[in-house]
Amino acid sequence: MRPVMIVMSHGNMAAETVNSAKMIVGEMENVFVIAMKEDDGLSGTMDKLEAVLATFDLQTEIVILIDLKGGTPGNTALMKLGSYPNLNVVSGLNLAMLIEAALSPLTSSASLASHLETVGRNAVEKLSLAEKTGEEEYEE
Repeated sequence: MRPVMIVMSHGNMAAETVNSAKMIVGEMENVFVIAMKEDDGLSGTMDKLEAVLATFDLQTEIVILIDLKGGTPGNTALMKLGSYPNLNVVSGLNLAMLIEAALSPLTSSASLASHLETVGRNAVEKLSLAEKTGEEEYEE
């Protein structure tokens, strides 16, 4: 069974990233969204995370994707690492990571988290137009 995915962000980024992923891969099982609202603070965000985590036992394989290292959603997730031995947290949430999470056959949360870290890094690059190498022919 694939690990549970919890996607956390400031505002609606997590929800909209999940919606965008669904446009590409279809419905996604065991994906939960936690959107920190402006007035949630640490305690409100923790309440939301604890409500999701309470539906699973302590041995469940869980990956939490967070938007920003050092932000409240990420700090909240990190506070739960000691309580859940199969919980892994990855920062830098992007669409490529979420698509890969939905399609990956990996069943270990540690393996999936490491893989998603690589996918996330590889999804970020400066793009440029390809150089033209001579005259181009066009068919009419």
